Amino acid sequence: MRSIDSAHSAPVSSIPPSYEQEQHLRAFRACERRQEELARLLIVVWEEPGQCDLRAMSHVVTAHLRRHDTYHSWFEERGDAMLRHVLTDPAIIKLEPMTIGEVSAEEWQQHVMETPSPFTWDCFRFGILQRADGFTCFVSVDHLHADATVMAFLMEEVHAGYRAALDGEAPPRHASPGRYLDYCVSQRLRTDAAALTDPEVEEWVAFLARNGGRMPPFPLPLGVLDDRCLAEYVNLDILEAAGVANFEAACHASGARVIGGLLACAALTERDLAGTLRYSVVTPTTTRKSPDAFRTSGWCVGVVPIDFEFGNKSFAQLAVSAQHIFDERLHLANMPIERVLELAAALPEIRPAATGGVMVSYMDANLPPLSAHIAQSWHQARGQVYINQGMVAQVALWFFRTQRGLTLTAAYPANVTARSSMLRYVDALASMCREAAAIPLAGTLRQTPG
Repeated sequence: MRSIDSAHSAPVSSIPPSYEQEQHLRAFRACERRQEELARLLIVVWEEPGQCDLRAMSHVVTAHLRRHDTYHSWFEERGDAMLRHVLTDPAIIKLEPMTIGEVSAEEWQQHVMETPSPFTWDCFRFGILQRADGFTCFVSVDHLHADATVMAFLMEEVHAGYRAALDGEAPPRHASPGRYLDYCVSQRLRTDAAALTDPEVEEWVAFLARNGGRMPPFPLPLGVLDDRCLAEYVNLDILEAAGVANFEAACHASGARVIGGLLACAALTERDLAGTLRYSVVTPTTTRKSPDAFRTSGWCVGVVPIDFEFGNKSFAQLAVSAQHIFDERLHLANMPIERVLELAAALPEIRPAATGGVMVSYMDANLPPLSAHIAQSWHQARGQVYINQGMVAQVALWFFRTQRGLTLTAAYPANVTARSSMLRYVDALASMCREAAAIPLAGTLRQTPG
């Protein structure tokens, strides 16, 4: 309680929230007014052997929270403004274990879902589920303070730190992280200086205009008219480790990387199922640039707009085309779409709320800010990431590569029409990826004439 009381008395800071954080806070308030849940929690779980040493685990988790300055802030809404409060002394943060007792799976889920809102300081929960043969670690953190790379920091600092404490070793030595507050300041300085005539803004506006003034639509029926809707999820394994290696080799043979190949497969899937002649999507990427930033927990993500014509191109041709566009437009991730909409609000070709649409994400656990040794720890600890059920922007597809292979998680509106469309879509997309992984390096996919 001392940590919570100190956080509540923390002074207001002149540092604003990042665009990611502000959009998230406003989305939460909008859902709250409608008595809806927002899909806002990143829930990370992994397995540990033996009986949990609660003293050691509490020490390690406390050190993690003190180390990353994103956890030192909380936000207050005053009128139209989102104000940041910052703890003056991170050393005041100290987690103490609380025993709940024996719980059912439903009670545990309820406990996780009750992680406090993003307008409270402690919008994160760390816990363990003890069993006779080991225990499950779980972390539920509001998206306000983390993106998907949070699992790297948890594996490197909490998992490794706990194992070192049990083995009587010195705590792992980590280079100092960057400051997420510095990221927020630099982002605002850059975006405050942006103008409608800037090349990055013009490229974004042109992309939105090509999609009728909004983000790209999903090609199959979703049974909803609103951009934001209650979501449900489907998860499936796409390729085993050997299959991912073959897929990557096929991508490299065409002059692309895995992200280019996945975009090509998604484009071919849309052409086969919907007969579309043009593929359009946004794909998120980290906006971390420096070594310090890659050691910084926080929400550092922008989106890259991708669109191209199909023609009658093969997988190899589409993969290299998608890769070229991704690389060419990667810098646009540094221009938040929310800032673009502010600048373009008076343009007749841009819809007032250019939200919704389709997002395709690819994350490789073997690449920074993750790494091979973290990926190995994640694999050995049977790590998993989940998202709570709630309101989302129509359709999202997350490809995740680990040492186990390639998986796909899809979020879509929770209704019969969307479920039918999405199950049909992900089945076709999985088949397309497997076909690409199976083709000879000089071969191409069988195409349906466009």
